[in-house]
Amino acid sequence: MTPPSSSDNRQFKRVSFIQEVEVLGIGHQRCTDLSVGGLYLETVHSFPAGSVVSLRFKLQESDELFITVRAKVVYVHEGMGLGLTFIDLHPLYREKIDSYIKAAMGG
Repeated sequence: MTPPSSSDNRQFKRVSFIQEVEVLGIGHQRCTDLSVGGLYLETVHSFPAGSVVSLRFKLQESDELFITVRAKVVYVHEGMGLGLTFIDLHPLYREKIDSYIKAAMGG
């Protein structure tokens, strides 16, 4: 599956999000963007599209709360990264991500 060719095709607004995200059982990977629907991870680890992984991350270093969520691999850039969609994002985490995105977009 290939990624959408334009951000206009995306269901949710995305913002740059350069943070470490822990993929449970694999280790920390670099995230480059985030939306309430999912995120993109830079990783050389290969997962087939449709695979489910468990993630843990903070929106900001100073946060005490880790966001924990399962995510499904939507598309793969072999040797480069993965597009992931959140499966069971808790409403509290969704609200926190949404607030973070609005603040990052200046709103």
